Amino acid sequence: MRRKRRGLSLLLALLVLLGATVAARGLLIRPDRQAAPYATAEPIATTAPTPAPTAGPTAAPETPQPTPTPQAEPTRSYPPVRGYSEKTYRLVSDLVYTYAAKQDAGIAEQLKLLEELKAEDVAMEEQWREILEYWRYVNSNLTVQPGVIPEGLAEDDSLCVVVLGFQLEPDGSMAEELRGRCETALACLSRYPRALLAVTGGGTAFGNRSATEASAMAAWFIEHGVAPERIFREDASVTTAHNAIYTCALLRERAPQVRQLLIVSSDYHLPLGCLLFEERAILYAYEEGTKPFKVAGWAGWDSRGVQPDSPMMQKTYLWSVADPKY
Repeated sequence: MRRKRRGLSLLLALLVLLGATVAARGLLIRPDRQAAPYATAEPIATTAPTPAPTAGPTAAPETPQPTPTPQAEPTRSYPPVRGYSEKTYRLVSDLVYTYAAKQDAGIAEQLKLLEELKAEDVAMEEQWREILEYWRYVNSNLTVQPGVIPEGLAEDDSLCVVVLGFQLEPDGSMAEELRGRCETALACLSRYPRALLAVTGGGTAFGNRSATEASAMAAWFIEHGVAPERIFREDASVTTAHNAIYTCALLRERAPQVRQLLIVSSDYHLPLGCLLFEERAILYAYEEGTKPFKVAGWAGWDSRGVQPDSPMMQKTYLWSVADPKY
C-alpha cells in the first residue's frame, strides 16, 4: 500500500514537472515565429493567377507596353509686325496659304478665316478681303490681248504707265523681252501722251553690275522721243515685289497727282504684276486711310505662250509686299 502511494506521488511529480516544462517552452517562443491565427478567408495572392487553359493553341503573353506620355502640339510663333498681333498674323498667313493651295475649292475655309479676322480687327479684315478678291480676279478674270492698249483711262498726268523690268544681258544691254515690253509701253504713251512713265528694275547684268534695268529702259525711251522729265526711274529692285514697293513709294513722294496705273509687262507676267501693285495700293489705304491710286489697266507683250505663275508662286511675292519679314 505504501508502495502504491509512493508510485502515485512519483507519477504526480513527473506530471507536474512535464507541465512546467511545456509552459516554459511556450514563453520562450518569439512572437514573430508564432503560428498565424486561423483564417477562414482565402489568402491574398502575391502573384497574378495563372489563366485557365483554353482550347486551341495559346499565344505567347504580350509584353506590356508603356503608356505614351501625351505630347503637346507644336505651336508656331507669329511675332507682331506692322500692325499685326500674333493672332491676326496667324489668321492672315493661313488665309493666304489656303487660297494659294486651294483657290475656289477652299472658299468655305477662307470665309471662316475672314470671320475670325473680323472679330479681331475689322479694318484688317476689310483690307485682306479686298486683296483676296483682287487675287482671285487676276487668276480667273484678267484677260490679256498682247499689243492691245486699254481705252478709257485718264488723259492727263494722273495716269502713270509702269514698265516692269526683265533681266539684262551679261553686258548690260536689254534682252529681246525687255525691248518688247518697252515697245508696248511706247504704244501706250502714244495713246496717252500726257501720262507719266515709271521704269523699274535694278542691277541684274552678271558682267556689268553698274547697269540697271531702269536706266537701260530710260535711255531707250529718251532715244525714242519721250521727254526725260516724264520718266521716273526706280533702279533698286530685283524682284517684282520690290518693283511694286519701291515704285509706289517713288510715285507717292514725287508724283502725288497719280491716281491710275497702267501696268506693262509680258502677257504671262501681268497677273502677278497687277496683283502686287494693286495690293500695295490697298495696303496704303489701310496704313494711311486713303487709297492713292489703283491699277486701272494693263498691256502685254506677246511672250508666245509662256504660262503665268501659279498661285503658290504668287503667294511668296504677295507676302513680300505685305510682310516686311520677307
